[in-house]
This record gives sequence, C-alpha cells and structure tokens, in this order.
Amino acid sequence: MRKWFVVACFALLLVGCGEREKVFVYQSVNDEKNKQEIQHLLKEAKGIDEANVIFLNDELVVAMQVKPWEKWHRKKVEEKWKSKFEEKFTNLNVTVSTDFKLFWETSKITEEQDQQAVHEKIQHLKKLAKEET
Repeated sequence: MRKWFVVACFALLLVGCGEREKVFVYQSVNDEKNKQEIQHLLKEAKGIDEANVIFLNDELVVAMQVKPWEKWHRKKVEEKWKSKFEEKFTNLNVTVSTDFKLFWETSKITEEQDQQAVHEKIQHLKKLAKEET
C-alpha cells in the first residue's frame, strides 16, 4: 500500500511539472509568417511568462503575463511591446495588456469557434484594457 502511495505522489509531481506553451496564437486567417514572427519575438523575451495573441481581421490583441519582478513596470512593458508590434504590423490595430483579467479572457476566447462572437468579445476586451482600476 505504501509503495502505491509513493508511485501516485510521483506521478502527480510529474503531471504538475508539465511544460506549458509560452505563446498561444489564435488566427482567423492561416498566416504562418505572422504567427511564427510573433512567437519568435515573445519566446525570446525574458520578462514574459506566457502570452495569448489573437489575430482577427484588422485587430491584434496581445495579453501577456509578466514575471513577478516585471510587474512593477507593467506600463513600460505594455508601451514597449505595443510599439514593437505597431512597427512590425503597421496595418493592424494593436492592443497590448499585461492585466491578468485580459489574459484569462483571451484564454477563453481561443476556444471560441464563431468569428463574430470572437470579434464582439475582442471589442469588449479593448474597452476593458482602456479602463484603469
């Protein structure tokens, strides 16, 4: 019985330490060049834990989680990444946020299949990103 308990604890430890994807990209159009370019930029970033990127029509929404020490400079991080994305993607409306609520909401959006519903939710998220609490 004791051996089974040790095996079960070890299995739970391994499952809990699984590797997460650092950058998740949701696209309405299959554009591998843009997807790989953004993944490369964000994976190389040292201050970012995870990011959700949503490409939809003429919108680019990036919600990211920054590392604990970077949370003191959230506004600077947002401005830096927004300017980088605006330089790379001049034809898109760019929204960048380090707010956890937006990160969580974009995670839910990535599971949505209906493009119109995604577009409406993105408009709502853009309004939330402009709010200051």
